[in-house]
Parts: sequence; structure tokens; C-alpha cells
Amino acid sequence: MGEAIGALTMPIPLANSVAAMEALACRRAVHFVREIGFKDVVFEGDFAVVIQAITQGNSDNLELGHIIDDIRILATDFNSSQFCHVKRNCNVVANALAKKAKDTLSLAVWLEDVPEDISHLLSFNVP
Repeated sequence: MGEAIGALTMPIPLANSVAAMEALACRRAVHFVREIGFKDVVFEGDFAVVIQAITQGNSDNLELGHIIDDIRILATDFNSSQFCHVKRNCNVVANALAKKAKDTLSLAVWLEDVPEDISHLLSFNVP
């Protein structure tokens, strides 16, 4: 509906690849959604390899297997959860938050809101 429920940004200094960054961001997103109490969730990501590893459970071939396993275990706490691959241009809010995280030194959280400079992007993610 184009309304923000919550958002966060945080630096991920140990990520040495795009796949690592995506997997660590996904794990943090799962934690965040658990923390704010949602039980039926859909996670979207634009890195197909990571999303496929989560959905198919084939974490053995990735150097990120332990992170993928963490995500899958954490997701069992939800009544229902889906992990979907979307094109980057369909995930503009997440990409804007990721860019914002590059310039921050700590965790920043918004509930029922997003940063003012990103709010205009919410309408782009409405189906």
C-alpha cells in the first residue's frame, strides 16, 4: 500500500563480496522482522544466488553456507515466510537504504517511517 512499517540501515564491515553483503543484510532483515513481531512475511532480494540458496536450502556450495543456514533457521519462527527474487529496479527502497548504510557508523531504525530522503521511493515498490 506504499506505507512504511519499518526500516533499518547498518554498516556491514566484514562483507567481502556482493553475495556476503546480500546474505548478511537478509539475515539482519529476518532478525528485524522478528524483533518487531511479524509472523507472516515476504522477503525480497535482488541477488538471485542468495535467494535461491535460501529457498532451495542448498547452502553447501556457498562460502556463505552458515549465514544461509542461520536465515533458514530464523525463518522457522514465522507462521509463513517467503523469499523472493526481484529485480533491483523493483527494490528501490532497499537499495536506497543500502546506499545510506555506507555512510553510517551504527544501526539506525525507523518504525512506521523511513528516512525523509527515501520516503518518495515507497510508491515505486507498490504492486
